[in-house]
Amino acid sequence: MGRNTTGVCVPNTCTDKDVGLLTSTGLLGVKPMASWYPIGLTCQREGTYANFSGAAIAAIAIICIIFIIITVSSLYEFIISLYYPETRKSLALSTRVFLSFSVFTNARKVFSLKSPPGQLPALHGIRVISTLWIIYGHTNFFTIGNIEISNKVEASGARKEWWYFIQNNMDMAVDTFLLLSGFLVTYLFMKQLTQTGGVFTWRDYGLHILHRYLRLTPVYAFLIMIYTCLLVYMGDGPYWATPSNWVMPSIHGCEGHWWTNLLYINNYFTDSGVECFGWGWYLGVDMQLYVMIPGVLLLLYKKPKIGAIITCGLIVLCWVLHGVLYHFLVHSILDYLATTYKYTVTRMAPYLMGVLLGYVLFRTNRTIPNIQHKKMWMFLGWMVGTVCSLAGVVTPAALLQNTDPPYYIQNDAVWRAMERSLFATGVAWVIYASSVGYGGIISEFLSWSGWLPLSRLTYSAYLIHPMIMQVYYMSYKGALLYSEINWLFLFISFSFLAFACGFAASMMAEVPFLELENFILPKRRGRDRVTPEPERVVVERQQYQPLLQEAVADPRIPGYGSVLT
Repeated sequence: MGRNTTGVCVPNTCTDKDVGLLTSTGLLGVKPMASWYPIGLTCQREGTYANFSGAAIAAIAIICIIFIIITVSSLYEFIISLYYPETRKSLALSTRVFLSFSVFTNARKVFSLKSPPGQLPALHGIRVISTLWIIYGHTNFFTIGNIEISNKVEASGARKEWWYFIQNNMDMAVDTFLLLSGFLVTYLFMKQLTQTGGVFTWRDYGLHILHRYLRLTPVYAFLIMIYTCLLVYMGDGPYWATPSNWVMPSIHGCEGHWWTNLLYINNYFTDSGVECFGWGWYLGVDMQLYVMIPGVLLLLYKKPKIGAIITCGLIVLCWVLHGVLYHFLVHSILDYLATTYKYTVTRMAPYLMGVLLGYVLFRTNRTIPNIQHKKMWMFLGWMVGTVCSLAGVVTPAALLQNTDPPYYIQNDAVWRAMERSLFATGVAWVIYASSVGYGGIISEFLSWSGWLPLSRLTYSAYLIHPMIMQVYYMSYKGALLYSEINWLFLFISFSFLAFACGFAASMMAEVPFLELENFILPKRRGRDRVTPEPERVVVERQQYQPLLQEAVADPRIPGYGSVLT
């Protein structure tokens, strides 16, 4: 028996019983066949969200306070820059703190196209493309449960298209961010140990954690607040009351479990009605690995062979645990999304591969070892990296489209355990080749200066884009017609809005707090430089990425000329 979901508008005097009766008799015009009858009914009434709740009022008040501070700070900077430019170098500490909220300075930092000598600009292109890939995949993913597709047969036919592998594997972009995170953290950490003579105290460890927490949390908490308290006021329509939608359970989860996100343990709270800000699971994985990795990095620095063996052993352990847990826990795609897809122990392999990559580049000082037939070996590396990446993303779609009956290899535990590492191998080679000067045209493309501003906004864009999609889909007053061109235009629109709204969120709750961190935290040995003058544009001081962070790792690599982390 087929099911059809239809939305109708009725006078607000109608009760749920009235709507059910009118629907079953066909008087509302939604009963095309006599055999049709309603099996469920949900109503969203205009009065439900006619008045702001106490939490919504508090959220609006916080937003207004931040907006006022930003406005006054920006006006103050404008006035002193225009009429008293000579006073900028002698501003009091309190004034410099206040100017951290100025849009003029912060926007210049975001949109600057300057890249310091020695930096690895290819990382910016990788971050942006990975973020766009996630947005493209979510354009389709967030239609599930949040909107009705009118031509379901045509929509399911997308699996037969040649480009389906791009959409189907968009979550591989998260593994790119994990790889970048492990790579950047390792390279920075090794440079720090070099500066401190291999000394890393508990105080250093505390600053290591606190620094990362303050980097990621302000804009994350700000957007969780908006999602929890205000999202329900941003749209209306029948989908908001549909029990199968994914948004309302997530909002209810945030009302009671927002603290799991701020403690970065939310990737283990995945039940419906408990999970909050579902796409934030990645930040939990990344933070947990960031907290645990210093021990491995110290071993790599002081006992390289032992450290390398342990790191490789952890990668193998990840593969084994992923396969075993997938075999016993996963019986459907929902099981997968709630378990091994989000567990730190099953997602750490690309991160650890990034650790090995960062250590190799540190030890070789970003140069190729003096070997014979160097160009031949680099060409071979490109071939192997390309084959690994394509195997990871193309194989599932190719088997699905070219076997009868269709073979879904992603149901195989061994494949699930290895697919992400295959793809990450190719990305790791791109980073390595670009770092040692053998990136060629790919490195040139990824190093385009136009990626820089977008790269600095990838973190906030990643956090905010699902909110935009959910509001749009659930406020749609009918069934959505699927077509390739429709999905393309939706992807372009969502991408633009994600970076535009991400910029607004960054100006309000990310860049100002990144600046304030310089005045709050003590300097870390071997890492931080002297606090720059307030008017100095130091674009590279900020971490923008997944995802990241790094999607989401620390964006500065000493020697690459990038930012403080």
